[in-house]
Amino acid sequence: MNHTSPTLLFDLGNVLLPIDLDRTYQELAIFSSKYSAEEIKNLTHRQSLWALYESGLQSDEEFRDFLRDKLALDCSDAQFDQAFSALLLDFHVGVYSWLEKVSQRYPIYLLSNTSAIHARRFTQVPLGPSGESLFSLFKQTYFSFNMGMIKPDEKIYQHVLTQLSLKPENLIFFDDNFHNIESAKRIGIDAVLINPSCSLQQIDSYLLNLCS
Repeated sequence: MNHTSPTLLFDLGNVLLPIDLDRTYQELAIFSSKYSAEEIKNLTHRQSLWALYESGLQSDEEFRDFLRDKLALDCSDAQFDQAFSALLLDFHVGVYSWLEKVSQRYPIYLLSNTSAIHARRFTQVPLGPSGESLFSLFKQTYFSFNMGMIKPDEKIYQHVLTQLSLKPENLIFFDDNFHNIESAKRIGIDAVLINPSCSLQQIDSYLLNLCS
């Protein structure tokens, strides 16, 4: 890798924005006539129930109706969106100033598996000194629902590399998901598995070692 000017690519959930998927399963279970939170969790993972929506291949309405049918949900659109978004926790304290400092040293980009319902919420959170969104700090944000693909598909990383005219070895990718990290590594990206409990500190340490 060229250590003089690497480009940084961040995941969002559990890297910059803490999430708790169990909260969404619990909230959806309130509206289900058939399934418990644990059963909803298992069904979601086993059948990849969010994959089409996060790939942008379902509209909001199609996804709501799809999950209502799959999980036997009886809820309004507003109730659905609230339950589906329950997984979004508060941003890390100080994350805006932290990321602003990082952006002064490196070009920074974002690549996240996410959905339109979630993005409408987290992109509107004011974090900067004048109410700026965290996402104003990135040179470009890549959301899966706008791309027609999701991690860990290697094509999503190839797309970003092509867009940025970068070689894989000149990109550092931070993500909390093992499968996403492994697929990025397979095409030569310097991918770092993040521990959600200390994500910012871990990235700081990695970048410090990079400079030493």
